[in-house]
Amino acid sequence: MKFEFEQVKKVRVYEEIVEQLKRYFEQGNLKPGERLPSERDLAEMFNCSRVSVRQALTILEAQGLVVRKVGGGTYKADDDDYELSQLINLLMPKAEDAIDDPLEVRRLMEPQIARLAAVRATEEDIALMEDCLRRQKEKLEMEQLIIQEDSQFHYAIARATKNGIIVKLVEAIHDMVWETREKSIMAHHGGQRSLEGHYPILEAIKRKDGPGACKAMEEHLGAVEELILSYNKAEKGADS
Repeated sequence: MKFEFEQVKKVRVYEEIVEQLKRYFEQGNLKPGERLPSERDLAEMFNCSRVSVRQALTILEAQGLVVRKVGGGTYKADDDDYELSQLINLLMPKAEDAIDDPLEVRRLMEPQIARLAAVRATEEDIALMEDCLRRQKEKLEMEQLIIQEDSQFHYAIARATKNGIIVKLVEAIHDMVWETREKSIMAHHGGQRSLEGHYPILEAIKRKDGPGACKAMEEHLGAVEELILSYNKAEKGADS
């Protein structure tokens, strides 16, 4: 008799938190507009670090399941905000190596998003982007991964467009492009190269230079692709 099983996948702490909170929402335990426990309380409930809780909430926010208010906590979002994300996820190929599609989508969308953000970004938007890069730099100095902060930087650019449809599209594809961020940053010197690619984008946005922001984003995504290829090559070498 021949047994066929799928390989066991490692589950990160924040991924388990995301799944548990999703189940909690699906059971109707929290109504739209109601507040979640604080990060500290959630960390105690899940018996994990606040960093893991923060990563989980970032993913849930990008998926349109929660709304986070600076200094005001995290709230259950309206159910309608989640529908687009669910629809796109159903249509998306599930192959483990299907990373070309998300990269192609990013190359099509993000340069133009950066172009529009350069025209419309407010001082508050720019301050948020600067804070993302500051936290990236601090974590790199502590030799920590910056996947969450990388995601937040690109999300801040999308929000700076002041276009609700763009924001919802970015939220909807968050899960599908997450692997492109993860692999590029986990590559050798990936975090540092990612941060270095973010600075020209921010500077162009601060100058209100739309074409410059577009070009800087294109160059950044080109570097992301190179890092992913490098990561995949290293992984194959380790498995052989």
